[in-house]
Formats: sequence, C-alpha cells, structure tokens
Amino acid sequence: MRVVVILFAIHCSLFTAMAQDTPNARQAKRIFNTAWNRIYGDEGVRFHYKIDILHLYKEEGISCNKGDKERSEHKNTIIYSDGKLKHVVRTNKKVVELHDPKVNKADEKLQMFKFDPDSYNYAIAKDPEGFLITLTAKPGAKVKMKKVEAIISEGNYYPKRLRIKVSIFWCNIFISDFQAGNIDDSIFVFPKEKYKDFKVEDLR
Repeated sequence: MRVVVILFAIHCSLFTAMAQDTPNARQAKRIFNTAWNRIYGDEGVRFHYKIDILHLYKEEGISCNKGDKERSEHKNTIIYSDGKLKHVVRTNKKVVELHDPKVNKADEKLQMFKFDPDSYNYAIAKDPEGFLITLTAKPGAKVKMKKVEAIISEGNYYPKRLRIKVSIFWCNIFISDFQAGNIDDSIFVFPKEKYKDFKVEDLR
C-alpha cells in the first residue's frame, strides 16, 4: 500500500509539472520571480508597505533591502541588518535586540511568508493595473503560503499588491513608492551612538 501511495504521488507530480509547462505558466513564473528578485536582489530596493490580516492585525512602514542587507521601520521598531548582525531597535522599550540575520525563528510573520518558487503552479492574466499573477501551492508542497494573487506593473515588473492565503486566512499587502537601485549601503549600518543609552539584549 505504501508503494502504491508513493507511485501515485510521483505520477501526480509529473502530471502537474507537464500541465504547468505552458507559455502562460512560464510567463507568469518569469514575471513573478523577476518582481520577487527585485525586492531581494543585489541592486537594492526601497518601498512603503501596508499589511492587513483579517482587519485584526495591521502594520505600515518602510522597507529597504539589498542582497542580504535589510533596513525597515514600522511602529516602535527599527531594524538594521548588514547581513552579519541584525539590530532590532524597540523604541518604546529603549531596547536594542541582537539577532542572527540568517535565523528568523524570532519572527513568526517572516516564517509565514517564506517563499519557494518551485512549490507553486503559476498563471497570468491581464489586469487594469498591470498583470494578475496567481500562484497555487502544488499538492503536497510544504509551504505555509497556499495561494498568492499578485498585481505586478507592466514594463518594470514592480509589485503593487499581494493577496496571500496563509493556512486558512488571507493577508493583503499593499506596496507603493517602489524604488529599485541607488540604495546606499550606509543605511544598513547600525548607528551605535544614536542608541547608546538603550539596553542591549543578545538574542542570538
């Protein structure tokens, strides 16, 4: 019985792979991955974001990324990461947390949105704002994002809006003021003197 189940799973995987080998699916995956790589690529980006999860959790802020470097600001929190050490400033508590940037166990939200491009089936359609790209998790894929609906602009492929199904609920992310390139490395450096009076907590 175990062998039958394994063979059936392999057959379904092969069928899904063949079904996805269409011009529509290839175009959708190429455009989505281009938009995704803009956010985490080496040229660097800066954008404003709003997150809304069931109207119960809302977050708004600014995010800057460049390769493995990160800088973000939202309510009471400022993050500086040079790729080797992450400083999380809690301005309301006057605390600076030290984190390993390669370990995101302390950030459950980040774990929810972990992305594996080969775990999805892709489709693309026209939208008044650009392209509507839909990602649906393949059967058996071990991902928390079950479905993604992305609005991506034509031409430069900038992400504008993401609707993400995580487990059984939907999360909406709105992106604006998107700037690609010309991101100075100095913004990722933790300004130690500015927070010299803050308590330091090493959480690595």
